[in-house]
Amino acid sequence: MSSLSVDNSNLRQRRDRRIERPERLVLNGQVLVRNDVKAQELGITVRAINRGDRRFGAPFVYVAGVKYRPERDFDAHLLSQIQSRKPASPRRRRASP
Repeated sequence: MSSLSVDNSNLRQRRDRRIERPERLVLNGQVLVRNDVKAQELGITVRAINRGDRRFGAPFVYVAGVKYRPERDFDAHLLSQIQSRKPASPRRRRASP
């Protein structure tokens, strides 16, 4: 083994810690869903769901080092981000001389 090799066992344990935590928590009537579970439910990656945190202010909370999202509030947040545009007005034709 060379002196440049890295012991990845500690990194592996930190990643697996998330799996050991419950998928859903109920705090004061609010259902919190673990971040990776919510991403899987939406059919996107964790990285994609995290992208909206800073840019759009998506709600989340850390519990024991694991990211959870309030189910109702996050769904409402996603719906508020939907934008609709006015349909394009029909172009007028120039009158022929």
